[in-house]
Amino acid sequence: MVLVVLIVLTSIPSPAAARERIKGIYSAISGIFTGMWVAKEAELYERHGLSMELVYIPAASKVVQAMLGGEAPLALSGGKAVVDANLAGADLVIFGGAANVPAFYLMARPEINSIQELKGKPVGVTRAGSSTDFTMRYVLKKFGLEPDKDVPILQIGGMPELAAAISQGIIVAAPFSSPTNLRAQKVGAKVLIDMGKAGVPFQHTGLLTRRPYLKTNEDVVRRFLKAYAEGVHLFHAQKEMAKKVIGKYTRTTDPEMLEATWQYAVDYVEKIPYPTRDGLREPIAQSVHPRARTAHPDMFVDKLWGK
Repeated sequence: MVLVVLIVLTSIPSPAAARERIKGIYSAISGIFTGMWVAKEAELYERHGLSMELVYIPAASKVVQAMLGGEAPLALSGGKAVVDANLAGADLVIFGGAANVPAFYLMARPEINSIQELKGKPVGVTRAGSSTDFTMRYVLKKFGLEPDKDVPILQIGGMPELAAAISQGIIVAAPFSSPTNLRAQKVGAKVLIDMGKAGVPFQHTGLLTRRPYLKTNEDVVRRFLKAYAEGVHLFHAQKEMAKKVIGKYTRTTDPEMLEATWQYAVDYVEKIPYPTRDGLREPIAQSVHPRARTAHPDMFVDKLWGK
């Protein structure tokens, strides 16, 4: 099965493949999306017969709304939002994995030295139901604090808005990805926990579509997956090119931020984009929806590519 998948990912389509105009969403200004960005700038989607327009919609919950509303058929976004939406009756499916651990640095203002010191103080997430929301709630519970009751959780917006909020003292802590973690660091925030090293499987970012779209456009989805996988390979192989692409999408020329964001992508982006079934178990367990009691990760993952 693995051999078949690798052949699918690396095969080159016929030049006669039809060029199809299509939109793909990414849900954060984060190095996790470097493979998607590089595939766009290196014209890898065109190589596979797709005319791809990338659209930024901050927070996974909003991405889900946009996909269900027909704004775009493909996205890279958080797996927890897919679990929540499908338990409520949606028809989304994860067909690839971009990041299979919670790839965040949980950072706090300089006066905060431990998770326990967050009690009674506001912390931030992008949106309810997002990967940042999962991460914050998971950590608080692990350290014996009740989210919302012991620690107020504020929905702030995208990653740049989280950095602004922590610098202004609106919140005292939040999960950050790179490059925004450096912006938080420059205003004095420090890392309390590197979630990528916490041993927690989690579908931080998946490749998403809707099941009806996959059923009728499987070839398009396969071509998107091929181009994305080649983008991941390319950003590993051509560092300086990848850093230029990162600079374009993060709107920075700061060498330190470009280097840190590229390294973050190398560390956390899956080289072979399998989704993680284990990474969906905790979001299912956390859900209060009645259907969660009988839910299984296979409900949310397409079996063609999943391990």
